[in-house]
Amino acid sequence: MEYGNNNSERRWINAGSAIIVLLLFSIMAASNVTAPIYDLYAIRYHFGPFIITDIFGIYVLMLIPSLLFWGQYSDRHGRKFPVGIGVIMELIGLLSFLFARNVYMLFLGRAFMGLASGAIAGPASALLFHYHRKAGAVLTSIGTSAGTATGPLIGGIMAQYLPYPLRLVYLVSIILVLIPALAMYPLKDTSTKNYVLKLHFPSIDRNVIRMFLLSSFVAFVAWSITAFFMSLAPVYIIKLSGVNNIAIGGIIVFLMLGIASIFQIISLKLKIKNSMFSGMVFIAFAIVFILISIMRNSLYVFIIGTILAGMGQGFAFTGATREIKDISPPEKTGDMLANYYIIIYMGVGFPVILLGLLDRITGLFYGILYYGIAFIVLSIVMGFLVIRDDFKYY
Repeated sequence: MEYGNNNSERRWINAGSAIIVLLLFSIMAASNVTAPIYDLYAIRYHFGPFIITDIFGIYVLMLIPSLLFWGQYSDRHGRKFPVGIGVIMELIGLLSFLFARNVYMLFLGRAFMGLASGAIAGPASALLFHYHRKAGAVLTSIGTSAGTATGPLIGGIMAQYLPYPLRLVYLVSIILVLIPALAMYPLKDTSTKNYVLKLHFPSIDRNVIRMFLLSSFVAFVAWSITAFFMSLAPVYIIKLSGVNNIAIGGIIVFLMLGIASIFQIISLKLKIKNSMFSGMVFIAFAIVFILISIMRNSLYVFIIGTILAGMGQGFAFTGATREIKDISPPEKTGDMLANYYIIIYMGVGFPVILLGLLDRITGLFYGILYYGIAFIVLSIVMGFLVIRDDFKYY
């Protein structure tokens, strides 16, 4: 039975939206269960922070071309097929981790996860915009951030307290992905289809490009601080606490992104401009506290910085996504979202790779110090640009 064939359009929208949000949640959770486990892999395969950031970065290198292609494909051929391809790629990535015997299989797994996220992020978000346009941006943000938060928590707790720490978590992740993927099969694809596909670099209409870039780079900053928590923070937290417990790293990452999810909802009460500006302010203060925690070797100060980072990420990401939704023409939603996610994932990948290089050159302490100072400055600049703009879209 297809969703939407009953007399209640409202019920169909709610059911369809719930399935897509659950799929976004499961894909992001499965893709990020590895965050607190990298330290175990580092011990087993004898590598350091630089390789961790490279494994993290290959995800982005694969994700960006995948976004470019599948965003355009979905605008012309519909959204469901790219999502199905993404699910298959995600399962291949999880199987690569499940049967990993060396560091190269970790790179292979992350590469397939990047291809999967690229195929799913734009088309699934566009489906949400069609089914529930008023709340589509918020549902996209919540599904993405909640999944990203829950993945490390599941990975850390299972790796620390259950048997087979490098196997069982991936079996659970496979099940987590399959459930909403199968539930999505009867969903109708309500997007307009145009079967002529001409690949091009996604374009942005001239009348919205300024607002697009401003919103996208606010999201870039928000996800750059998130990327730090998803890659090196769990390793650093263990050093700060002096307790060799993988679950602590997962809990800290969950705390940061769990708070972000809560503040994404709270941000709906703010104007878009105020939401993005507040996000930049909180992120700047968060980085200050994180740097102080490094200098004073204090886990408690780091936790304060974590809470502030979650608040900033929630305000900034949802404010930026709401703006992108408002300025996106229906026929170019896939293109707009592809460009948006490209900039976001550049924020996820490239600054972390730079942090890995800084760690190799200067050591972890000074690498995080320089990284933090650069993003304090960037947050202040973006906050200033947001507050001085008139924002025609609300």
